Amino acid sequence: MHDQTNQQQQDSVVEMNNSTSVLHKIANLYAEQLMSDICLVVGNNRYPAHRVILCASSEVFQVMLMNPEWNECREKVIELKEDPLCSLVFPQFLKYLYVGQIRISLQTVMPMLALADKYNIGDLVQLCVDYMLKHIAKAATQGFLVSWLQYTISFSPNHKEVTEALQKFLKWNLDIVAETNDFCDLDVNYLIVLLQQNDLVLQSEFSLFEYVEKWLMNKKEQIEREPDLNDDEKQHYVITTLHSVIVHIRFAMMTPTELSKLLVRPIMNWHKEFFVERIAIGMSYHSGQIERVQEIRSQETGALQFTPRLYTTDVWGFTMTIKEFEKIENYQNIAACFFSQSNLSEDQEDQQVSWDIDFFPRGIRYDRGILIRVFPGCLEIPEAIIKTVRLRVICRENLEQEQKFMIGVLITGVQNKIPHIRTCHVRTSYFSQTNCVVNIDNLLPFEELLLSSLKLSAHLIGDQRDTINIQVIIAPMGPFVCLETPTLEF
Repeated sequence: MHDQTNQQQQDSVVEMNNSTSVLHKIANLYAEQLMSDICLVVGNNRYPAHRVILCASSEVFQVMLMNPEWNECREKVIELKEDPLCSLVFPQFLKYLYVGQIRISLQTVMPMLALADKYNIGDLVQLCVDYMLKHIAKAATQGFLVSWLQYTISFSPNHKEVTEALQKFLKWNLDIVAETNDFCDLDVNYLIVLLQQNDLVLQSEFSLFEYVEKWLMNKKEQIEREPDLNDDEKQHYVITTLHSVIVHIRFAMMTPTELSKLLVRPIMNWHKEFFVERIAIGMSYHSGQIERVQEIRSQETGALQFTPRLYTTDVWGFTMTIKEFEKIENYQNIAACFFSQSNLSEDQEDQQVSWDIDFFPRGIRYDRGILIRVFPGCLEIPEAIIKTVRLRVICRENLEQEQKFMIGVLITGVQNKIPHIRTCHVRTSYFSQTNCVVNIDNLLPFEELLLSSLKLSAHLIGDQRDTINIQVIIAPMGPFVCLETPTLEF
């Protein structure tokens, strides 16, 4: 009987949730400034607050306000030293501690993240990071990507995921970032490391020179505005910066025509002898001066001079655009052919290499077959299905000797309605008469392209989000290439 009564009582228990009302009451403490027992001074502004809320939200505030060893523990008015941008968003930051809600924009997310980092508020950190990951493309077009990147790097490895995403966007979409004024604020040390990367996606090395030239022009203006430097010191810093950056431009990867165009650029007047020397490196390569090339290759800054990047001009690649993707059947392949150059230097005979390209966006199927043996009997081969997104590259040229090529696969995606290179695969492979096929698998997660229209792949683009755009780049890797590059960080 006792057990039956207990069971009936338990059956009548209903959990009631009125947490919204409780949160509203706490929010009123902030809105009405009721019963505040501490005042935070940020710049010229004073913010009444409550120790219990600050300590419950932040370990930093908890130590500051509860530890007797800290002077702030006994103070009722505490001055906080904040960056000017952080001071502007401090009211929203403080309100979040009370209500758990916040409005974030491209302009405010970085100073808000800085405050969340400083006061160790993990949930707010995650909100800011999630926002940044979802708005990288818009940040790039609106001139915020570089400032975001340089801040997250300063907190490395705490923000590793967003840092890596920003770095990839910068490398693969430099054409977008370089058009903004934000690019000119890129730290010189990071720019130097960036210029040493092989997987930069660019129209050409000449276009990269133009971006660096823009950066240098801006840097020169900054140096000339420095009030604590005399004219000789300003000139020294300008030339030092020029040398440290330009040595990483790969002049040998420009055509002789492009090299000749450099001679009339205004920046040449900064240090003409230096530029002529760099241009001569490119001309030496194209004229076949092997000893000179080997000499440069052995120098500290010369190892990468003769290595191509991912150039997107028609000379090096082609584009496959697949519309109405939902109509592509399982295991269907999209075929194309392409002719690439056989060498990088213009001193060699200009020969073209023929390629067949097969793209399998919905997996591979090998039909059941029979293998006929030399001795009596046959071997049955069962059907096989491989769930992968594959690009097959077939060299159709009758190569006299083994030759190395770099294959780049660029897949366009969309974020914030902005098309950009979202995924990049690079493979260096040897081709010969007996080894003429390379398969590049897992270009995209196989399941991603199976998503319904309610949750489209980020790699489906176009007005109807029904198009896949793939660019294939094939570049010969000559005897002087270097595949070792520094890590993209500083």
